[in-house]
Amino acid sequence: MSSPEPATPAEPARRPRGRPRDPGAEGRILDAALEEYGERGWSGFTMDAVARRAGVGKSTVYLRWQDKDSLLIDAVDARTGGIEDVDTGSFRGDLVELSANLFRHYLDPAGWATLRLAVDAAASPSALGTFSARVAEQHTAAVLAIVGRAVARGEATSDLPPAPLVFSLYGAVTMQTLTLSGSDRQLPDAEIRRRVTELVDFLLR
Repeated sequence: MSSPEPATPAEPARRPRGRPRDPGAEGRILDAALEEYGERGWSGFTMDAVARRAGVGKSTVYLRWQDKDSLLIDAVDARTGGIEDVDTGSFRGDLVELSANLFRHYLDPAGWATLRLAVDAAASPSALGTFSARVAEQHTAAVLAIVGRAVARGEATSDLPPAPLVFSLYGAVTMQTLTLSGSDRQLPDAEIRRRVTELVDFLLR
């Protein structure tokens, strides 16, 4: 009778090739994309520069985004997603909160980048990408939702045109932030709310 063969020790699990995934890389890349754009604009914006600023390899960026347009869309979506998330229970309250969120955003480096995105897209003779349209869609959808709730509550009539409201509200906030520079951009929250409340009350009149 033959003796049993000695048991073969189990092979250790193989580690996947390449570097382990960095759980914080995506957030750093999105932040770096907006910072890079805010400084250099469309013509100077490159995926390689974003990778250097984020402290990751170029392959990490290219594996997630195929071009700078798709990267900028995701960066804008990630950093503006909470601006329109308002529901105070009143038409006036929603407009004030939306305007205050937008004002704070524009005073942030990420907000400056989104402003530059819009300006570059408007000034270019050819389409730069779809990111500017994405921003406009987000803002319009937010105001449509606010107007819809106001109509349902009886605070506004169904013929209230949302487009002029979007242009008036966002345009006024944008112009106010563009007139600020240096230390003037460090506005306390109470001052931001005072300014936007004054604006909303003027529009509603």
